[in-house]
Amino acid sequence: MNNWFTYKQRAWERVIRDKEIGYLDPDIFDTLEVFFKRRDTFTQSSCSGRITIIDAEMPWERKNSSVVFKNHLGITVTDLLETINKGKVWNLWLVVQGPIFHVYTRTNEEAWDILKLARSVGFKHSGVLTVNEKGVLVELRTGVKMVHLLKDNYDEKEANELVVIANKVLQKGKEKLRKLKEVVENSLNSNNSMELRKNSEGNSEFQYNINKLS
Repeated sequence: MNNWFTYKQRAWERVIRDKEIGYLDPDIFDTLEVFFKRRDTFTQSSCSGRITIIDAEMPWERKNSSVVFKNHLGITVTDLLETINKGKVWNLWLVVQGPIFHVYTRTNEEAWDILKLARSVGFKHSGVLTVNEKGVLVELRTGVKMVHLLKDNYDEKEANELVVIANKVLQKGKEKLRKLKEVVENSLNSNNSMELRKNSEGNSEFQYNINKLS
């Protein structure tokens, strides 16, 4: 097995490890799995979509900013009000982000195939980022996003209205996540797929559906 498939094996082991310790996004594993089943594809550092509250001067800044709330499944009125009541250093921004996938492919052809599949189900803000020893790095993004500057005080009605909208935006991203999983799964065939199985030591490894890898 060449170096690229070694990178893929290690990436899959990392997915399994993160899943076992609870570090993996709770609703992303099935989608990651179908990417890994494509012979010439694997993923790294992907996100299923999430809601965060960020303490920062501006929501896009990394320096002097901190994430004070994060959840991949949604936010409640209690979550919102308790986070606001803890105070702030700069400004509190409610940010809803759709799913993001970072996909490595072994070939340029595979990268374009992945891009076509993703764009067909709404991942319009996608493209090739770079090429390195791990292959062609493709970023898959939707246009699903919401950024809202939070006030210092909300009554129950206002808070509920904001929570409803934020969760609705998040669910729009989850719908695209589901469609992405389906379109990649439907693309699998004997020419580009592999099976995931356990080896004799109980560790995850790949079983190729082709006679020889070139």
